[in-house]
Amino acid sequence: MNYIKSPLQEKKKKPNRRTVISGGEPARRKRRSIFDSSNSGSASQNYGTRKSAESGRKKSALPAFAPWKMILGCMVVGVFGLMYINHVFSTQQTLLEVQQLENNFNKTQRIYNEQRLEYDRMIGPKEIYQQAREQGFVNAGPADQIITIKP
Repeated sequence: MNYIKSPLQEKKKKPNRRTVISGGEPARRKRRSIFDSSNSGSASQNYGTRKSAESGRKKSALPAFAPWKMILGCMVVGVFGLMYINHVFSTQQTLLEVQQLENNFNKTQRIYNEQRLEYDRMIGPKEIYQQAREQGFVNAGPADQIITIKP
């Protein structure tokens, strides 16, 4: 049977000269661990490691930090931490002051409203009419009487 082949399938069949060794088979690369203690290998296999001149063994791929950088970093983080803690305490103190001022304002407003109510009761129309009757004044009645003048 003869099947129709797509261009993609034909492309897959063509060997890549980089991956094929002399026998026509794909090249097999030996995977190496970066923690392997052997010194042989190309520079690309030793990427991320440092060779020590004295011992000849590989170190881990983690970046090396100088102690002074670590100390400086810890100090900077500590200073920012202290600044944050100071900010939190000052904010709490300010909140307490605001709450105290709010309580004083509410108390003063309540006293003002009570005194205003007493004053309004003292000068209200009911009290004025009562005091006028006690002193002997007579109510004249409604003030909408029409006065007519004869010419």
